[in-house]
Amino acid sequence: MSKNWQKFSSIFIHKHKMSKLDESQEANVDQEVYSLQEIIESEKEQTEIASAVLAASDAQNCSYTQGYVYRQALYCCLTCLNSNKENKLHGICLACSYECHQNHELVELYTKRNFRCDCGNSNFSDFKCKLEPEKENENSMNKYNHNFSGLYCSCNRPYPDPDLSANDTLNNEEMIQCTICEDWFHLKHLNNFSNFRISENDYEDMVCQQCMTLTPFLWYYQEQLALKDKNETALVDVESETDHCTGCKLERLKKTYFCVGNKWCESQSSCFLSDSWRDSLCKCESCLKIIKFYEEKGKKMDEMKKQEVDEQKLLNNELSKMNRVSQLEFLHNLNDFKTDLKDFLANFARNGQVVKRENIEEFFEGLNNQRKKRRVQLF
Repeated sequence: MSKNWQKFSSIFIHKHKMSKLDESQEANVDQEVYSLQEIIESEKEQTEIASAVLAASDAQNCSYTQGYVYRQALYCCLTCLNSNKENKLHGICLACSYECHQNHELVELYTKRNFRCDCGNSNFSDFKCKLEPEKENENSMNKYNHNFSGLYCSCNRPYPDPDLSANDTLNNEEMIQCTICEDWFHLKHLNNFSNFRISENDYEDMVCQQCMTLTPFLWYYQEQLALKDKNETALVDVESETDHCTGCKLERLKKTYFCVGNKWCESQSSCFLSDSWRDSLCKCESCLKIIKFYEEKGKKMDEMKKQEVDEQKLLNNELSKMNRVSQLEFLHNLNDFKTDLKDFLANFARNGQVVKRENIEEFFEGLNNQRKKRRVQLF
């Protein structure tokens, strides 16, 4: 459930789009080629997605001691929620989802801002956190919405909805997160979505209709709206004007787009914003009192140190679930994969060649053959 995911995992983040190919498409599959640069960009994109989903989360240490974390992956435990007579909402961090709520029914909440882990506090009935048992009774600054009880969108329904058939559109479409309230929405429940370009490459963020009533100034940044149709004659180069003008950019935009901006303000519409829209917001003293800037998908954390530590912790966590034979096989395969993939790509890069589908298939077939030989040697 997101701009371009229906489901995300806390350990391995994959982005796939599945579609049925007709015979003519299947006939052309073998003609697909991939350049080295495309593969590198794809790997970079997957890393960014993983960073956005996990943000500053730690797989082994409860985040409670960090206070109200600016952005982290959160979960709600329905098992504990349903056993609590008062049905108090709660959010737990990534580490607690592993260590304290194993085999419980969890709801993934993606990332939330300014939240402190609730695991084991007074929102739970006779349950103590295994990682940080000494916690205050409540986290007064935490904010909860219906996502914390497994409900989403203005329709206030779970996803997938058990009352709908598996083939129902609402159970198969991607849900989109509002960048302000962080609730998730079905596309059909976003007012006036048809006025915007909504393919994944056409916009960066969505703001739901309710949040747009709280931030109407965004409607005056017309160049940053991912609209299908724009009246080009009405648009002016406000960016270049800004270079030579002092004062509030937003006030100039309100004068330039007075009519169209006011019309959108009254529309009770959701809004899709194009890439880098935050960079275009006015940053004068007056506007900074209105706009709260937040981190860009967890990238401002200590990336070098944090990424290396988290990757090793996640690896160790998975290895601890395996017996010794499986551990050896996994580590051998992992090392072989890293070495062989590096050599494989380097060879194509040196020769200026593109990587074709059959090359990739041959590469993985070779890895599988090596794995089979090693199994025979181990036993």
